[in-house]
Amino acid sequence: MWTYRPTFSAPYEKEPRTTMPKATASSLRQSEPDFWRQSEGPRLQPARTERSQTDAGAGLTQKESAQQPVWDMSGKQSDALRLRAAYRPKSRRTLRSACVMGVLYLAGLTAGSLCTQALREPLLTYARYFASIDLGLRTTGNGAMVFSVGFLSLFCQLTLLFIAGFCVLGVGLIPVTMLLKGAGAGIFTALLYQQLGPAKGLLLQGLVFWLPETLGTLLVIALSVSALQVSCGLLRCCLGQGGAGLGAASRRLLRRYLTINLVSMLVCGLSVVLTLVFGGIF
Repeated sequence: MWTYRPTFSAPYEKEPRTTMPKATASSLRQSEPDFWRQSEGPRLQPARTERSQTDAGAGLTQKESAQQPVWDMSGKQSDALRLRAAYRPKSRRTLRSACVMGVLYLAGLTAGSLCTQALREPLLTYARYFASIDLGLRTTGNGAMVFSVGFLSLFCQLTLLFIAGFCVLGVGLIPVTMLLKGAGAGIFTALLYQQLGPAKGLLLQGLVFWLPETLGTLLVIALSVSALQVSCGLLRCCLGQGGAGLGAASRRLLRRYLTINLVSMLVCGLSVVLTLVFGGIF
């Protein structure tokens, strides 16, 4: 018996037994084809919410994102809180400034009424002359002259406040202007009582002078508040504290100046009507 064995085949030799290394997760991952890894995407990564992705992209930690202001939240309630926090202090400052200007006017009015006799003779003579001219216009019923004199007086006061608002010195000039306006009104009232007597002077003051003077004073106070805001903004800018909102305040002052000048014409027209109705009585 014989066994056929090809001549080109080598004799069978038993190969040594080798041990295969244990497969790990990283080796299995590296042994995978590239297109498998690209199609499957990243593995074993925790899912991120939209809030965490936003914080990570902005470089904020969880503690910083928790300490953010309330008005960063979206919604109508957060918008209302933000607007309330932004505009309430401004309205309070405006009201406070208007009250201060009103107190200065009343202080000047009281001082002028009580200190009329303390004036020197040239100034007292001029005040009596001006009071007699204004009283003569009211009693004769000259409506055109009443309108011209009243509007010219208001226009000069408003223009002075408007110019002072665009000056750093307006911080002191505007309150002084309100004080002098009140003093002038007090002196005129005292001289009116001296010329007509207490009863007749009080009646004429209440029927003819009081309402136009009150409305005109409110208009002057409204413009003085805006002018004082612009002047204080210029002062802060000169001191290097920034001038945020100065341009908007300046434009608001210009619009208010033009509007108040137009409204002052209506006040002067009301003064003419009161003069024509009640001026002939005196």
